[in-house]
Amino acid sequence: MYTIIQKGKELGYSTEVFMAELRAVQIKRERQYQNMSILDRGYGIRIIKDGKLGFAYGNRLDNLLDLAIDGLHASKEDKFNVLPSPEKISKLNLKMFDIANAQTRISDYLSFGNEIREHVNVVAEYYDIMNLKVKIVSSEGIDVEEERSLSSISLSFNVKNDTEISPEIYEHVTSRSLDINLDSIKDRILKMKEIFSKRRVKLEKPVSEGIFTPKALSELFSPLFSHAISLENYYRGKSPLKEGEIINEKLEISDNPLILNAPYSRSFDAEGLPSKINYLIKDGKINQFLSNTYWSLKTNRENTHSATRNYSVLPYISPTILDINVKSSSDNEGIFIDQVQGVHTSNFDTGEFSVVIPIAWNEKEGVAYKELTLSGNLKDFIKGIESSVGDKIIYGNLSTSALRVKNVTIV
Repeated sequence: MYTIIQKGKELGYSTEVFMAELRAVQIKRERQYQNMSILDRGYGIRIIKDGKLGFAYGNRLDNLLDLAIDGLHASKEDKFNVLPSPEKISKLNLKMFDIANAQTRISDYLSFGNEIREHVNVVAEYYDIMNLKVKIVSSEGIDVEEERSLSSISLSFNVKNDTEISPEIYEHVTSRSLDINLDSIKDRILKMKEIFSKRRVKLEKPVSEGIFTPKALSELFSPLFSHAISLENYYRGKSPLKEGEIINEKLEISDNPLILNAPYSRSFDAEGLPSKINYLIKDGKINQFLSNTYWSLKTNRENTHSATRNYSVLPYISPTILDINVKSSSDNEGIFIDQVQGVHTSNFDTGEFSVVIPIAWNEKEGVAYKELTLSGNLKDFIKGIESSVGDKIIYGNLSTSALRVKNVTIV
């Protein structure tokens, strides 16, 4: 990597090399059993000269610089194409296990899957254990490296009763460590079994309020809000949110990559800049949008160090862990929405959505609902967040409790 940097400098290019090395064990148990060991190492080279940008990637460094140079000659000049200068980084401890010593835990996961099969009809099981090494070096002085661990369990299943089979339900847990709470997953599955063992009923009339579980929020709110809070999308007029707009005085949302056990925590972003907490909704208003080096320069805004990438693409803007906090809490009375389908059909630029709810129930009444539909838009959804319900957990890229939300239509 350092040889490439030196050669690029000698040729007059600002040069950056991004390296990612993944070691993983993946086990899939569906109709067939698959056990795969994965080793993938790749490099992305970014070069800049006179505002022109070249990029190339591959599994070997051979010829990548030449390919990036060819790309640069075909690019257009843009003065905002700049490699960042280094800043001081405080390292997090994100490698909590070595994959070479994880076999015992893998056996525990498989035994857990066997146990769950005694209670529900398991359709598929997925177990992933991985170590990721990321290294970024540039001619501007950036030289950072970090190792990260990750383990995850995903189970999809259905529940049979005397007259019907439930829609497919899934549970997914991801952690930096191997200490996934298997009992907690089992409790949630048994709860679903209890709810869906009874005959599902139709919703008698439309309602405008629901309790969204962290799972449902990760499927609906997370992708829509992640799109809307990007400075690039805001600049292009593709976000329904407006800077400084009062939107919900009960609500605070930050992007916090420093939550240790969260799956997207990191010490530095994909440009080698130190991670920091960014307050997106604060004091009831839209406080800031997420940016990377390019878009912070183009819009003359603060760089929030929110670049994300793998080795095959250029850095782009994305949140890490959206930490959601609501000032008030409430009980569990109402319709729980646990899964949604069809979010990809939403209008991400306006925030409008209309999706299917396959998994929903009323906890106090002890009934599950037949397939419902949910419609609304992102801005009204944010304004309608009334209270938290239950404890906060980390689910996907969210740190949140279930949320009671108004301003939606459920039919």
